[in-house]
Amino acid sequence: MTEGKRIAMLEPPSGKVSIILDTDAACEVDDQYAIAYAVRAAEAGELILEGIHATLSCPDVAAGMERNYQEILKVLDLMHSPAYKEKTYRGPTRKFNKNKEPEMSDAVKHLIEVANDETREGPLYVVAIGAGTNIANALVAAPEIKEKIVLVWLAGNSLHHPHVYECNFLQDTCAGDYLFDCGVPMVLLPAFNVMTGLSTTVYELEYYLSGKNEICDYLLQLVKDYREKTKVEWEAWSKVIWDIGGVAYILHPEWFETRLVPTPIIGANWGSDPTRPTMRICDFVKRDFVFTDVFNKITK
Repeated sequence: MTEGKRIAMLEPPSGKVSIILDTDAACEVDDQYAIAYAVRAAEAGELILEGIHATLSCPDVAAGMERNYQEILKVLDLMHSPAYKEKTYRGPTRKFNKNKEPEMSDAVKHLIEVANDETREGPLYVVAIGAGTNIANALVAAPEIKEKIVLVWLAGNSLHHPHVYECNFLQDTCAGDYLFDCGVPMVLLPAFNVMTGLSTTVYELEYYLSGKNEICDYLLQLVKDYREKTKVEWEAWSKVIWDIGGVAYILHPEWFETRLVPTPIIGANWGSDPTRPTMRICDFVKRDFVFTDVFNKITK
């Protein structure tokens, strides 16, 4: 791929685009919000949701993936959105290894099929809000899709953060290393110092979600249970709902301050090399705009 084509593909999305949501849905409490947000946006005709893919969770990778798969189905049941259950696919049972044959999970096969769809206008946006295992396997199995997809990945931290590592990257560091090195067009939504802006409180969630519908009550309870589980004692506690950022970028990229930079080298800290392929990185997100859109969609 030429740099010119990569940079053109990294232009912010416009209009109704096609996405695949790749998620570790049972890992925490934020993926469920992102799934609900994406499904309601698709039902409103604002994007085309081609599929929802379960990725792995550690330490038991295969069991973690299955929990994530089942959590996706649970969210869809609560939303009364059975059509998307038929577009939900299981992902990896092992971590990525570029020196081995790629694991051709149902999710990987579906990603390759959708990416190669010649009837689609524009790139397929792969919104990854978990480990990058499915995407790395698909790129090794079908290198041609590199020129047909844009990876929007919530992973890593801001370039000025003291270290690189956060949950989505650490779940499968080999997959992460590959995605940063392979030249796939990437929009990086860093966790700390950027997506941490997507923070809310139980009080706000109660005001906007309580009693609105089944999925809203479930999403609210997830955060309440998380607070109880972590034994938070201070009143001003808030919770970051990280993963709604990936869907929001697709719907409203104007809410995100982004720039083009050379793809950093992964190590204990970000390394720089101006000859590396270009990627787009987010530096700031308009939190209030995103939550307003999420609340408006999932309460309907």
